[in-house]
Amino acid sequence: MIRFFSYISIFLFSASTLLGQTNLELKKKLIDGVNSFNEAELESAANSFAEGGELEGYEDIAAYNRGRALMETENKEEALGAFKNAIDKSENSVLKSHAWYNSGNQNLMNGEIETAIDNYKSALREEPSFAEARNNLSEAYKLLQQQQQQQENQDQENKDQENDEQQQDEQQQDDQQQDDQQQDDQQQDDQQQDDQQQDDQQQEGQENQESEEEEEKEDDEGKGGQEDENGEPKEVKEKQLSKEEMARILENLENEEEKIQAKLMKKKGSGKKKTIEKQW
Repeated sequence: MIRFFSYISIFLFSASTLLGQTNLELKKKLIDGVNSFNEAELESAANSFAEGGELEGYEDIAAYNRGRALMETENKEEALGAFKNAIDKSENSVLKSHAWYNSGNQNLMNGEIETAIDNYKSALREEPSFAEARNNLSEAYKLLQQQQQQQENQDQENKDQENDEQQQDEQQQDDQQQDDQQQDDQQQDDQQQDDQQQDDQQQEGQENQESEEEEEKEDDEGKGGQEDENGEPKEVKEKQLSKEEMARILENLENEEEKIQAKLMKKKGSGKKKTIEKQW
């Protein structure tokens, strides 16, 4: 568990010491800052430390105390700036160690684990016996390991997802190729059917033409193959019967009918000839 070191008044020593110096107004600001911080009036405390930071010999303490007050507010970046200012201005290893430590805490809260680790190490270089800094350094390493493991897991998941997507793309390409091949095969089949239909139609048309030519030839042969002087078939005219031929045909018909009537009468046993009224 990460423990935050909260220690502020140690670097002010005592109010009586300050009051014995010059620049009373600046000293009062530092004392007001301590009182405001203890009463949880953090913004007021930060402002008082900022104003009292001009007091010679207390610049580093004022900067550090301002950083501690800002850590409890939303001004996280300003807190880091105040701690850095305290480190740059101080020769006190204890104050610098605490400034590095609190900077590490702020980095850790911001999710900047590797930076926090570096700051905890700097705190231990200034004060090797700083137990809280050592504890937080160990916790930061655990968090870093967890973060790296999570990142590796995420990278593996991303890689697996990419592989899955690649396999899906390849499968889609294979499916598309199969669809294209099926379409090509279908088009070839359709084309072959069209060609076969065209061949059948041509063959049927040729057979019809040959049949018509054969019929025309038979018609020509039925006409006796007569041709005129220009080589064209002669038109065959229907033959007209003369009156004599018609009379002869009628007489033959009458004779035949009489024979038929005689046969009929004979079958009836009458032996008489009956005249049958003609129907024409």
